[in-house]
Amino acid sequence: MAEANGSMTTPQVREIELDLVESMSQRFTPRELRMIKENTGRSLSEILADDTSDERFTVIAWLKARRDGHDIDWADMDDVIISLTNSAVDPTTVLRDAISQSSAATGA
Repeated sequence: MAEANGSMTTPQVREIELDLVESMSQRFTPRELRMIKENTGRSLSEILADDTSDERFTVIAWLKARRDGHDIDWADMDDVIISLTNSAVDPTTVLRDAISQSSAATGA
């Protein structure tokens, strides 16, 4: 969709879901590494190694948005909701195990 000034706009990214398991393996380009350093003042390695900073969630979400085809500006990340999930826990297995245990206890 073109704006009145002729520039192209991209759909606004409102939320990015990060899977804690998947986020441990990152893909990035040298350009993205430079952009991270330019915008944060630290390298990706420094950010990921810093357990006291939550900045890594912003960086990982920004990289994921780019992998998903969104060329989002760094400043726009301030308004993006980052939701965390954990695929390591299978809710169907947890539910099945909970039901099996209660059935075994009651003899049903």
